[in-house]
Amino acid sequence: MGEIEQRPTPGSRLGAPENSGISTLEHGQKPPPTPSGKLMSVRIQMLDDTQEAFEVPLLLKSDCC
Repeated sequence: MGEIEQRPTPGSRLGAPENSGISTLEHGQKPPPTPSGKLMSVRIQMLDDTQEAFEVPLLLKSDCC
């Protein structure tokens, strides 16, 4: 059988501990709702010259101030 290629995460490349997926929410709490509306794609070049893409919500002036 072929091996599954595992790509290193940005944190692992920089020596950060692996995320175990444990929630930090108290019992009965829910995560914040995901923002609705338009998303903007942002590409960040890391110090090790890799690039990471993130989708971030656009905030209008009336939304933030």
